[in-house]
Amino acid sequence: MTPPDAGGLAVIVAVQDAGRAKSRLGPGLDAGTRRSLVIAMLDDLLTAVREVHRGRLLVVSADAVYDGVAREHGAEVIRDGGHGYNAAVVLALGRIEGATAALILPGDLPHARPEDVATLIEALATPGVALVASEDGGSAALGLRPPGAIATAFGPDSAAAHREAARIAGVPLREPALDALRVDVDTLDDLAQVWDRVGEATTALLEHLPLPARREQA
Repeated sequence: MTPPDAGGLAVIVAVQDAGRAKSRLGPGLDAGTRRSLVIAMLDDLLTAVREVHRGRLLVVSADAVYDGVAREHGAEVIRDGGHGYNAAVVLALGRIEGATAALILPGDLPHARPEDVATLIEALATPGVALVASEDGGSAALGLRPPGAIATAFGPDSAAAHREAARIAGVPLREPALDALRVDVDTLDDLAQVWDRVGEATTALLEHLPLPARREQA
């Protein structure tokens, strides 16, 4: 399962400061559990990426807590200034000289499968933009060939902003049908929605989490 031209691709994974990450999980999880969860989710995502991509992989975050798991997967670690997701992505894009394409993913996709990542890479076989919109209007995945095809606009309603940027730039826009990636894990309800599809690291924590769906089954 090796997508075409994967050698010229840089995959960028941006993750939040673990101290603030997943704050909306707070009512159900203590700080230590949230910290373990965001690290596990990143581990699962990087595992899926490495199944289909042996080239450049970058993890950008203001928090050193992710460095260990990033390096276990052979990723380059980039420290950002904690000025937000879009600023972190822009910083990473500036570090991939020579790359022919970039695939940008958030660290909260523990349910991403290798075949999902392969589909995104295949969508970047020719110039343009590949986009997976999340249910809340954000961008669950953004691919760019070349890496400067459009300016990134992560934040509220970023999917619409990225579509408009592609239109203005006159570059092809592809939106692969990857409905499973439309949910990113921000709340316990989100986690309950995808818990049966997450990777091994996140699965190891699930029996200890008060997931809403499991409370209903009790």
